[in-house]
Amino acid sequence: MSSYQEPLSDEARTKKQEELFHSIIDDKLGDIPVRLIDTTSGKLCSTGELHAHFKESRSYMEVEMKILRANQKVMKATVDAFFEYAMFSHRWSTTIDDEPTYDHIKGEESIYDLKTPPGIDKLQQFCKVARENQFRWAWSDTCCIDKTNNVELQESIISMFSWYRLSSVTIVYLSDVIDEESFRNSVWFTRGWTLQELIAPRLVWFYKKDWTPYIDSKQNHKEDPRVVKTISEVTSIDRTVLNQFVPGLRDVGSDEVKKRMSWLASRKTAKIEDMAYCMMGIFGVHMPVMYGERKNAFVRLQKEIMTLTDDLSLFDWVGEPSELHSYFASHPSCFANAPAGSGRSLSKLSHPRLFASKVFASAVGSTIRMNIKKLLLDPPHGHFIANGKMNIPLFVHEVTNLIPADATCPPTLNDDGSIDYLVTAEGLAEVKFTTHKLLPIMFNGENSPCYRLVRMWDSKLIPSEDDVKKVDEETGSGSGDGEHRDGDDEHHDGDGKHHEGFIHTPHWLDKSDVLSPMTAAVSHNAVVTFMSRLRQPFVAQLLIQTKQGRPYERVGTRERLIAVPSSGSITFRGIRTLSVR
Repeated sequence: MSSYQEPLSDEARTKKQEELFHSIIDDKLGDIPVRLIDTTSGKLCSTGELHAHFKESRSYMEVEMKILRANQKVMKATVDAFFEYAMFSHRWSTTIDDEPTYDHIKGEESIYDLKTPPGIDKLQQFCKVARENQFRWAWSDTCCIDKTNNVELQESIISMFSWYRLSSVTIVYLSDVIDEESFRNSVWFTRGWTLQELIAPRLVWFYKKDWTPYIDSKQNHKEDPRVVKTISEVTSIDRTVLNQFVPGLRDVGSDEVKKRMSWLASRKTAKIEDMAYCMMGIFGVHMPVMYGERKNAFVRLQKEIMTLTDDLSLFDWVGEPSELHSYFASHPSCFANAPAGSGRSLSKLSHPRLFASKVFASAVGSTIRMNIKKLLLDPPHGHFIANGKMNIPLFVHEVTNLIPADATCPPTLNDDGSIDYLVTAEGLAEVKFTTHKLLPIMFNGENSPCYRLVRMWDSKLIPSEDDVKKVDEETGSGSGDGEHRDGDDEHHDGDGKHHEGFIHTPHWLDKSDVLSPMTAAVSHNAVVTFMSRLRQPFVAQLLIQTKQGRPYERVGTRERLIAVPSSGSITFRGIRTLSVR
């Protein structure tokens, strides 16, 4: 059979080209705000009206006249150029009624003719600046959203980050700025929503109180060295982030969640729910907007983040846990960067040669090696929520003693509403921490509260091939040389203690199990490197089980709990999955 196809007729080709052109227009209208102000006429236009304006434009006519010769690139460039728009960023008036709303300007022929409300001057000046800079379309959050329409409100909040991202310019009006010092102290840097309005746009212009540019340049103000230095100092956001931020959590590094949360920690919003909603675009999260849920919105945000990343810094917070779920923070302020000197930093991993030293290697007995190899071959699959409880794979250290640091009896809160405790757990040095609640006292008996210091399982503990290869090269052990053979351990007594290496073998380890070919394939240096990582200080959480059989709850602390493994004892604790409310 012949594969020859007759060429399309001019009529068919025209129809196909027109369908392509209209699909590009529809895609564009779906990406931009649902309403824009025409800065030429001052009229608020809906999506349908925007479409109609384009069809009446010269650029549209030119494409239509040459539709058979127009390619997709030309069509897209024409559409993009027509719908270029400016976004407005500002600090809302403390009196909400001063701002012009959708109800104020809908149906009006021109915003330039309005005299009220008081904030109309700000909107008019923004539109004039946009118009003077050749932007026909402009958007303001005060009046371009019908906030009485829940569907539109939700779409706008979810889409807002991308609207700022796709804008041709974001014009920031700083009503309290007259010079460099007032710029540094502007209230604009303290608001929740302005965080995404700072990092989402690709081009930003700052304007002072008198509507003159903060710097005399039409270039990106975020790229000016002096401006970006000040912004970085004020907001604690890295300079590179200001211009190279990538939303979402794909392929992010460790501590990325906590870092982004810290940007919001000292900011405020008029509604508590907005502390969560203003971060959705930054984290690439989509969730329903439900005003009235109060603090639960921030918990929902954290749950959504948990499904997108295995970055454990989501749980590295201090302060009060959420009443809805104790493993989540109650407020973004829990992620604030700790003041200098408020806690010890985690030690960096020591030199690989130390890890694979003969002394350390001899301390890791065959049964321990076997169980570690099994863990490395089949690691836990992460944490999940079921039936309102989080199920978390953990290294668990049973608390043997928890007492107030002050010997006051009965224990009482300090003048600032806090109390210090000392906690001792198996395999760990004593830890001191501060909390804002009196904790139930431990006692002998089945009704005693049960405490645990825990370390969340982290896949980054697993040595990479490069890590192991480096240790092999450093020690000269390789795959066979110097391999500590399983089954060759000595100096055990009846209770399973390895006195030479100070090993205390947990009772749950199955000593009768023989290494399979798969576990034997895991090198000894991989085991030693993994164990040495477990020996480093780590961020711990304190859990309490008030009664046997109940789920655990996380105890809120004022500082990070940095747990340090006890010296003189090398213990491998298997992974346990605990249920935490």
